[in-house]
Amino acid sequence: EILRCLVGSEMCIRDRYRLLAECLLPARMLDWFDLKTVRVEKKGDTQVIHLYLDENEQKPDDGEDLRPNGFTRESVFHDFPIRGHEVLLHVRRRRWLDADGHNVMTECNLIQESTRCSTELADFLKEAFGDAPYNGPFV
Repeated sequence: EILRCLVGSEMCIRDRYRLLAECLLPARMLDWFDLKTVRVEKKGDTQVIHLYLDENEQKPDDGEDLRPNGFTRESVFHDFPIRGHEVLLHVRRRRWLDADGHNVMTECNLIQESTRCSTELADFLKEAFGDAPYNGPFV
């Protein structure tokens, strides 16, 4: 495999992009989600980076009898800016049906639902500003 990396194989390039995505996304995000699309939008003098993520097919605990049931509606969350550009995570969670026909979802704490921010960004803002409301340019 090291030899293939030295000659610039496609597999190695994919691994490099995954490593870059792991550095830019919230910790462990790619353990739970697949990066589907990246779109950059011009917004005044800056850009907005849109990252589209779908939850992977990892079943919830003890979910051997579960079958896929599509995705939830997309939710949009703010994450840390990258080089001064706003970053929006467009996240679709996977739904599963159990044997009784009930919807089941995995437990995932990478997004702070009440703040519409990634958990890492919400923790940073709370430490930086305390419990005071924050209405900065990225939230």
